[in-house]
Amino acid sequence: MRRWQVVLVAPKEPGNVGGAARVTKNFGAGGLRVVAPRCEVNGAEARRYSSGAADLLRAAPVYTSLQEAVADCEIAVGLTGLGGKHHRLDCIGLVPTDITRHCHGVRHGALVFGREERGLEGDELELCDFLWNLPTDPGFSSLNLVQAVGIALAGMAEAERQEGLSDLALGNAPSGRALNPLAGSPDPGDRPATNDARTRLLGHTRELLVRTGWTEDRRLRNTLGKLRNVLVRAGATQREVNLLHGLCRQTLLALEGRIASPDEPDRGRQS
Repeated sequence: MRRWQVVLVAPKEPGNVGGAARVTKNFGAGGLRVVAPRCEVNGAEARRYSSGAADLLRAAPVYTSLQEAVADCEIAVGLTGLGGKHHRLDCIGLVPTDITRHCHGVRHGALVFGREERGLEGDELELCDFLWNLPTDPGFSSLNLVQAVGIALAGMAEAERQEGLSDLALGNAPSGRALNPLAGSPDPGDRPATNDARTRLLGHTRELLVRTGWTEDRRLRNTLGKLRNVLVRAGATQREVNLLHGLCRQTLLALEGRIASPDEPDRGRQS
């Protein structure tokens, strides 16, 4: 569970921040991140509700946007109650094995939770690589933020146990076994691409699509969302993302009637 960060987007109640820190520590998750908080993250009330996890509150970084908070994460999983015709749902259930089977090579992941009163918004949902819906009664589906964090972490712990990624759910201390089979690779290009790398590539792809006649409408947004899904399910590495950047770049240059120099830097490329 150490590879998962709990990300709270615009929390309003300090008690919820403290409670989330406590349950994050209960399940041995990697830490707590907070985006645009509407309360004091490390204040007296938050510390009171953290009950032994005040160290996570003190260490919790605060970000201005979700994009910044998940930039270094290879997988971002958004918890949402929305589904059906409004948003895709990659997993509906308590144990997200549909998600964890894609995560064997992931070293840094994020579980993203939205605002107490209205959850995650459209642009934030689009930044998430997977969307996970916890099964609740449709007549009373809203969960308290701390409840949602606790249920999700318990479900993720069990899913990782079933996938052979963690024995934490058995009550044992973490084994220290490497979760990423590529972790020893000396070449960072062989590692899974980060959320930020995928987002940059989708921005480059958007530019190419617009230049070739696509319009800035819902169809374009949906197409880019599906492309993100393809990248995640394929387990695209940083090297592969760089290759796709190069394809976008060469096509844009061809549209301008130019031929790229081999030494010309590639926009959006990361080492």
